[in-house]
Amino acid sequence: MTCAREIAFALALTTISIPAVAAERPPQFIAIAFDNCTELSRWKELSEFVARLNEKGVTVRFTFFVSGINYLANEKRALYQGPYERRGYSNINFGGSPEEIAERVKYINEMHAAGHEIASHAVGHLDGKHWSSADWAQEFKSYNQLVDHVAENNGLPEDVKFSFPASDIKGFRAPYLSTSPGLYPALKQAGFRYDTSGTMPPDRWPEKKDGLWRFDLAELRLARSRKATLSMDYNFFIAQSLGLDSSARRERDRDEMLETYLAYFKANYSGNRAPIHIGHHFTNYHGGVYNEALLAFAERVCGLPEVKCETYSKLADFMDGLSTETLAAYQKGDFPHAPQPVILPDRPAAGLR
Repeated sequence: MTCAREIAFALALTTISIPAVAAERPPQFIAIAFDNCTELSRWKELSEFVARLNEKGVTVRFTFFVSGINYLANEKRALYQGPYERRGYSNINFGGSPEEIAERVKYINEMHAAGHEIASHAVGHLDGKHWSSADWAQEFKSYNQLVDHVAENNGLPEDVKFSFPASDIKGFRAPYLSTSPGLYPALKQAGFRYDTSGTMPPDRWPEKKDGLWRFDLAELRLARSRKATLSMDYNFFIAQSLGLDSSARRERDRDEMLETYLAYFKANYSGNRAPIHIGHHFTNYHGGVYNEALLAFAERVCGLPEVKCETYSKLADFMDGLSTETLAAYQKGDFPHAPQPVILPDRPAAGLR
């Protein structure tokens, strides 16, 4: 015989209101990308870093926005002419010797085979804020020619070539993040899938505009000074030291970057899970301390539960699979939230070497 207490408990269960959620919790995507990508020592360093994490069972895949001049030797610079510039001019250095071009091609092929993404940073690192669609189209055509004819352009053996055609490159970041109204029609016409040239609040989910996903850098506040910056090393350099390398500031600025990135991650991980966007350069700004901070950040968070440190193309795949309703629910955080993750104890970034 059922007792009165059991009956009362059963009746109470029928009246409990369990809050409904609109979606399941999404993974925490982290997209780490690099611009320009010239220095061979950095290709080697990053290759060794991801191999070391792989040995620990941690997957990290980067996106490389490579400038097209990296595919062209100094002595062959006259093969390139950017919009409104003299032939052979670039705002950054060309690719070095033909032998350095061949070595860079080797590194890029190895990283591509390991699941990293090769994307476009245009060719000559020119400021396109006044360019028309035709100007951008000219730059994209030059980029494709440099990729598909790297051996011929540089007088190298025929077996020096990329393991993928230029048509496989679907991602773009504009030099200086400088865009014009003509960029987006040109990107769409050229078959690009996404652009990463804008900025947005750190908890904003990406939007698709004009057929392109906009994966924008985050507008952050420095962890200690609370100065405004973007989730990119150069912007930290300006915000922290006005772009002046001071050895006395290096350790402090490195640790502030790491703290800022960790705060960005923690807020999103336990918040609405908006993807995290971080952009760095191969250049060793500020004595290389920002690269130390970035690798320390990746080592701490990329192996955590529900975290995907993936390429922008993988993020685009995920976004393409979402319904309008689910994306709206993610933006609102209308899903079961996760508690703060357990992260390795704070220590200087260099300590993770």
